Amino acid sequence: MKKCTAFVLGGGGSRGALQIGALRALLEANMVPDLVVGTSIGAANATGLALWGMDLDGLAALERVWEQVASAEILDSRISQLIFRVMIGQPSDRTRKKVENYFVSLGITDRLTFDMTPYARLALISADLETGQTVIYGQNQCDSILEGLLASIAVPPWFMPLQKDGRMIIDGGLMSNLPIEPALRMGATEIIAVDLNDTTLIPKENLSLPEYFQKALSAAIRRQIQLETQIAEMQGVTVRRIDFQGIAKTPMWDFSDYRRLRQAGYEKTKMMIAEWNQEK
Repeated sequence: MKKCTAFVLGGGGSRGALQIGALRALLEANMVPDLVVGTSIGAANATGLALWGMDLDGLAALERVWEQVASAEILDSRISQLIFRVMIGQPSDRTRKKVENYFVSLGITDRLTFDMTPYARLALISADLETGQTVIYGQNQCDSILEGLLASIAVPPWFMPLQKDGRMIIDGGLMSNLPIEPALRMGATEIIAVDLNDTTLIPKENLSLPEYFQKALSAAIRRQIQLETQIAEMQGVTVRRIDFQGIAKTPMWDFSDYRRLRQAGYEKTKMMIAEWNQEK
């Protein structure tokens, strides 16, 4: 089997800034992927790498985008209002249009397809609500990157599911928040997975109803990661996972703490790389 190193970038909203720091540490250590696979915010980071470069110059372009997003209030913080609009059948399309227009301004238009990524193969993960399966944009190289990106980040209540060919496609984190198994399907033979899930963000007792739902979702995500890691092990594929437990308390819709998170991601990943080198 041909060697294929994959970076797998998980979902987590504004915590995606941690991935930016992690990517800098990995690239500085001359760890360069053949394939990048992303879910949700990880899909956005993966797309930037694949389009702008698997080196520090390409990462600098992605960092500039994050600097812009950090002050742009991309995601509406009025969550209760957004949920209410969904409940009464009048969901807001404002965020999707705002995000789509921003992507287009970066050159990610509906004419850009997966066979046009110059630096690495790209796969963007979303979820099919009808079948309960992951959807891998990029398996078909003629897929639209813009469509795949908008599908992968379609997290409610900010985005409604994408309706296509009788399917309802939603944020990939629902089925695979750290898309290890999709990376295997794309041919990965070794994986570096950057996990944004943080179990320390939820209190351990006296939980409110939303916190119970949060805790249940976090448990489901951990189970997904365990199962997908086991699948990789059964196929003889090494998975090196970087996580950031207890580092970020910022809400997923608040991107203003980008610089601190980027630095924290960089420092943690440098430490992980040093540990990997000692194991050799």
